Amino acid sequence: MTHSHAGGQRHVVVIPLFDGVRSLTFSGPADVLAGASREDFRYDVLTASHGGVPVRSSNGLVFLPDTALADVADVDTVILPGADGIPLVGPEAAAAINGLVTRAGRLVSVCTGAFLLAGTGLLDGRTVATHWQYADELARRHPEVKADARDIVIRDGPVTTAGGVASGIELGLALVEQDLGRETAQRLARHLVTYLSRPGGQAQFAELRAREARSPALREVQRLVLDSPEGDLTLRTLSQHAGLSERRLSQLFREQVGMSVKEFVEQVRVAFASRLLTETADSQEAIARQAGFGTEATLRHAFLRVLRVSPREYRERFT
Repeated sequence: MTHSHAGGQRHVVVIPLFDGVRSLTFSGPADVLAGASREDFRYDVLTASHGGVPVRSSNGLVFLPDTALADVADVDTVILPGADGIPLVGPEAAAAINGLVTRAGRLVSVCTGAFLLAGTGLLDGRTVATHWQYADELARRHPEVKADARDIVIRDGPVTTAGGVASGIELGLALVEQDLGRETAQRLARHLVTYLSRPGGQAQFAELRAREARSPALREVQRLVLDSPEGDLTLRTLSQHAGLSERRLSQLFREQVGMSVKEFVEQVRVAFASRLLTETADSQEAIARQAGFGTEATLRHAFLRVLRVSPREYRERFT
């Protein structure tokens, strides 16, 4: 939805603020949208808080919102920013935010702002991005929401969500592309000296996300994999080490660790290889052998599957 103004249209974007907000999660998209405005189309970006009171961000900066949440008149897009962790807002503020989002034509969140959006029930059945460290918790609290820890920006119908703290810039560009076209978004990305869409997604920044098993036998299997990623880590070998059948080990591992034995081994090996790529000058072929992949081709396929970037791209980006 847009509104007419002299000479063109205006699109009202409201960003709710609260104590503990991460400033980059709302200033990033706000700067992008401000830079995209032109004579025939203007983004009106408003900040609002419960009662219109100043808020203190996670870095200590204090922001004076434009208005109170209850006083917002027109709204086309709501952007819910994130916090340093899961946002904590009082029940009155949460009710005010809920009332605002139900009036918007497009719902947006950045980083852990997805928790606020999920609390409205409007994300049920949708796939959303959030910070990779909090995706499991989002899924636990809101099992009806499909939390994604891999992609940076996801659009699912009228909902657009972004992953990490700095991904608000890419989210802003995605909104500009949706509203004004890819050419405008690309031109703005060049001006900002950034990617229109960053290659690789969030996965390239994530650590090993497996849980520690409850069972001592399974923890011993995890320790073996972590200590010797280059070793013989087939399901048969690991099941013998644990004193369990292959079927029982597979069942318990998925229940307690949250992934299959094969996935765990691959993630550990990728994590080990990624350190070798950034901390040594060894060839990819040598690293493939050291990390248990055997061949450079297997190493490449694992990186593309787990991190969505090739080993070469990973090394260039982080060294």
